[in-house]
Amino acid sequence: MGIQERKLREFENRGQEILDAALSLFESDDWEQVTVEQIAQKSEVGKGTIYKHFESKSEIYVRLAIRFQKHIASEINLIDTSLPVLERLRCYIKVAWEIHLSSKELHRVFMFCSRAEFRSQLPSQLLSDMQDAELQVGSYTYQLMTEGIEQGLFADKPIHLLIFGLQSIFWGSIQLIWSGYLGDIDHEEHLEEVTSFMIAGLVHHNLPIPTTNQNC
Repeated sequence: MGIQERKLREFENRGQEILDAALSLFESDDWEQVTVEQIAQKSEVGKGTIYKHFESKSEIYVRLAIRFQKHIASEINLIDTSLPVLERLRCYIKVAWEIHLSSKELHRVFMFCSRAEFRSQLPSQLLSDMQDAELQVGSYTYQLMTEGIEQGLFADKPIHLLIFGLQSIFWGSIQLIWSGYLGDIDHEEHLEEVTSFMIAGLVHHNLPIPTTNQNC
């Protein structure tokens, strides 16, 4: 490895160390109030060094969210592509579930970066980087939905509507757990319940639903 390559590797490693330090400061509920100065102190570097790696605190958020998405993408890419659609979907949900529950700090940063208000203030290149990372995960979801429709497993509806249903159940479940509302629960047991509910919705949601009150 040449001198330039070594310096670049060291620079990248320092950037990751800063991200790790920032994440460790995001444990409390007032995590958005953490300052660049505090991140610098935790990283044991000067404030100027932080800005050599990141233009703003917002970029620190985004880089953490990107790292989070890439982690999910790398795991779902390991799912056996020869498995039936529903089995791959089960594996996909399990991967996302475990990663979102592995770190409350990363989950909350990811959700924060998903807000339209936050995104609207990002520089175009930074927003593009985040969207590219999201696409790696989103394209997998889209492919599963496409195959499910083609095989007659799912209703032939706009894919964004099918995904909306899945996301609503998944995000609601994760938020319930992290809110503490459910207390100490068996994550595996609840994962099975959520997964079954999501798949049942995809497979059976096109069936007629009997009603007794036509005014609803």
